[in-house]
Amino acid sequence: MTTEGPSEVRDYGRELLGALVIAFGVVFLLDAAGALDAGEAIGDWWPAIVIAVGVAQLAEGRKAYAGPAIVIAAGVVLLLFTTDVLTDDAWAYIWPVILIGVGLALLLRVGRALPKGGPGAGEVLRASGIFSGAEVASSSKSFRGASLTAIFGGVTLDLREAHPEPEGARVKATAAFGGVDILVPHGWSVAVRATPILGGVDDHTDRAEVAPEGAPRLDVDAVALFGGVDIKHRR
Repeated sequence: MTTEGPSEVRDYGRELLGALVIAFGVVFLLDAAGALDAGEAIGDWWPAIVIAVGVAQLAEGRKAYAGPAIVIAAGVVLLLFTTDVLTDDAWAYIWPVILIGVGLALLLRVGRALPKGGPGAGEVLRASGIFSGAEVASSSKSFRGASLTAIFGGVTLDLREAHPEPEGARVKATAAFGGVDILVPHGWSVAVRATPILGGVDDHTDRAEVAPEGAPRLDVDAVALFGGVDIKHRR
């Protein structure tokens, strides 16, 4: 009998990080070839990173769109300034508009926690802590996986009341200058695939215990770039 692996979960945070690293590599390669000045190009186009972060947040499929929209709008405004499309005089009108947008976002409670419990809730979770923190939990009876991204921030995923699907669940965690904590119940079979780049991925679960046959299975695919990912039983 063939056993299928856990469902694949797309990791938008890792895709964004990989695209940014490639983009910087291309810029410096063109600089070495004399095709452009890397310092000038980065100085003009760095707000594109802010726009990309907002787009990645939208791609996560969040119900709250105001937060990512504000991030994208801020990136666009900064890009217009750095590329000299707008002059300093325009800033006198733009910053009050930004304040209004931030205030509206606060009133709309941007970034509310993902719902927990209920039929089908929490089967796949996505959470990001970008210059901020996020905590999500699942009590789903058919948890399939999660995509977690911490960039200059922190994310905590609590699975202590969750039950994975029979074929198991997969969590993808990406920490860049930040940290991700994954809380799992005792008795789960945890397998970790780690890629630490000047960072750390630590499995603090009960490795001495042999998981019984048919135990809930969790695969963790972790990347830590100047950051850390911890898998453990308690906070």
